[in-house]
Amino acid sequence: MVFKKTMVMRDRKAALSPAHITGIVLIVAAVAAFFVQPLLSAALLLFYVVLCVWACFYPQTNFLGPVISRGRSGEKKVAITFDDGPSEFTTVKILDLLDRYSLRATFFVSGLNATQYPGLIDEIIRRGHSIGNHSMRHDPLVMLKSYRVLYREVYDAQAVLRKMGIDALAFRPPVGIINPKLPSILNRLGLFCVTFSCRAMDAGNFRVKNMAVRILKKLKGDDIILLHDKPPRRSKDYPVLFQEIENILTGIQDRGFRVVPLAQLIDREIMTLESRT
Repeated sequence: MVFKKTMVMRDRKAALSPAHITGIVLIVAAVAAFFVQPLLSAALLLFYVVLCVWACFYPQTNFLGPVISRGRSGEKKVAITFDDGPSEFTTVKILDLLDRYSLRATFFVSGLNATQYPGLIDEIIRRGHSIGNHSMRHDPLVMLKSYRVLYREVYDAQAVLRKMGIDALAFRPPVGIINPKLPSILNRLGLFCVTFSCRAMDAGNFRVKNMAVRILKKLKGDDIILLHDKPPRRSKDYPVLFQEIENILTGIQDRGFRVVPLAQLIDREIMTLESRT
């Protein structure tokens, strides 16, 4: 299988997004309307602002820029991804579960956690899984901050991974929300954005009970499944979490779906490995 490679070309000019094109059209229309009906002009501009805000929470529309949220194989294939790790309390156990069923996943890690647990990053790679960039600090409000702050969040995590010999090509925004600044930042850093199409609404392993039911009842072909390998917030939830993840893995197969690596599902490399020091 040959995947499409992402070329790292800093400051490369990106194509105009639907948001740019819509903005140009609505601004021109608003200027023209101002001389006829000023209220209509204001309404057009307000509509554009609302449209952009809405698109931040629904990145799969690709309105603000290109986002991959599912595969396009047309087959009963799905990919499994884990966010917010690695964690010494959960990641290894999850790796063991994946090994038991001979499955490969993608782990979108934060730079801080990668720095704290470099051995777990090594273990994820050693067992045949992929690593993606999930920002440096996983600030859920980072999309509300300045361009400079957002750039540093992505860049710093990328730098951490590169020191470990990993050139991440895929970025997943914290809590799956984007903003109009993100596409140009990813373009500068040679990254592309990957979100998800199927989630357990577990609030970062806060609601682990019945995760499998919530995932399996809406599972569709080409889904990118979002799970978490961060610790549950209550110690008694650890065995529940691991059992729910195993139920998801077996339930996917029982329903006739096949788990494939994310790179295979989207036909695009998630990372490349360099010399590791």
